Amino acid sequence: MHKVLEIQLKKSFGPQWQSAVESPEMNKLLALIDQSYAQYDKDYQLLEHILEVNSTELTQANKNILKKHELLHSVTESIDDLIFYKDLNFRYIGCNSSFSNFFGFSVETIIGKEDSELYESQYASLFREMDQMMLKEMKARTNNEWVKNVKGEDVYLLTTKAPLINSNGELFGLVGISRDITKEFYLEEEVKSQQAMLIEQNRLAALGEMIGNIAHQWRQPLNTLGLIVQDLQEAYHFSEVNEDYIDNTSSKAMEQINYMSQTIDDFRNFFSPNKDKKLFYISKSISDAIEMLLPDMNKYEIMCQTTVDEKLTVYGLRNEFTQVLLNLIKNAQDALLENHAKNRRIHITVKNDDNKVEISIADNAGGIPETIIDRIFEPYYTTREEGKGTGLGLYMSKMIIEEHMGGSLSVQNSKEGAIFTILLNATSPDNKEVNHGV
Repeated sequence: MHKVLEIQLKKSFGPQWQSAVESPEMNKLLALIDQSYAQYDKDYQLLEHILEVNSTELTQANKNILKKHELLHSVTESIDDLIFYKDLNFRYIGCNSSFSNFFGFSVETIIGKEDSELYESQYASLFREMDQMMLKEMKARTNNEWVKNVKGEDVYLLTTKAPLINSNGELFGLVGISRDITKEFYLEEEVKSQQAMLIEQNRLAALGEMIGNIAHQWRQPLNTLGLIVQDLQEAYHFSEVNEDYIDNTSSKAMEQINYMSQTIDDFRNFFSPNKDKKLFYISKSISDAIEMLLPDMNKYEIMCQTTVDEKLTVYGLRNEFTQVLLNLIKNAQDALLENHAKNRRIHITVKNDDNKVEISIADNAGGIPETIIDRIFEPYYTTREEGKGTGLGLYMSKMIIEEHMGGSLSVQNSKEGAIFTILLNATSPDNKEVNHGV
């Protein structure tokens, strides 16, 4: 008999409990109750075992969660970048020490707060706008932003935010990481400033050469004007001055003056700053560059041939592109003279292929030595005698084509000489119209 049942019977019937339950009916009832108690014991033991197992598993799960939490905490705390988490109400649910120290708040102060409760309105509005844009797109988003740190210093942050999604695929917040790139920003600005200065140096060097070309181009019309003045004096002396003579002489003089004025306009247009990218006819830039160097080409008997479709256009900075052509043609001209080439030739070819324009400037000056061909685009690298070259022309040409116009500039040798090749986009991103002006 089960002990619990025996105790209950003793309480109910006293010392004579055994005689009180000797009837067959009572024995059957007690047997059923006894079996129930026995089954209860088994179920209880099983329940105890289950609870013991579950308790062990739960303890282990808690330990695993704790380990993962400690690992995540260690990782985020070991990173100098600013890391933070927000819920769907844009309230902070966590951050690392780098983040809290940057803004001068404790982690406990930050958690549960919105941006508007922590930062100035201009920054809070920016942060909220970036959060909303990222969640709307439901993909990682990166942006740059100026903020003030706890010291009141302006800091340039590169911030990436991404949605937080649980194991069930449900969105429950966002995570962000920000990196201080202030030094990189100012370094890049300094590089841009230096590049602009180098471009200006190269432009001034070209300016000096162009002044010489203008002087050469003006020499003939000035001589003609001098002869006109002398003839005017003689005509007056011999009483030949009349209305027809004055009209004829004035026409000749103005023709020369207009030519000189046009030379100045071409010169001014080339050196005027123009930072607007446009579509323009490549043939016009080529003819302008050749025109500026034509006096020297005629003087040194250099034949310059062009093969170009006059309707072809390129997209970019027209004046800077003309400067590149001027540099490359002048470079070929100097190579022809330095190497004492015979039958001096420069051939400019333009090809159009699959929305790309390829411009090649080839000469028959013998080519560039293989030992230096990989260095000719380096700044201040020149093979010319001191005072005859700055070493900036090819460097600036490559920078203008590749960084300012999104193209490429390369060089290779042929059997006769060097070939410089420019590759540019034939159309603008938004298909703007061609710039017909200068």
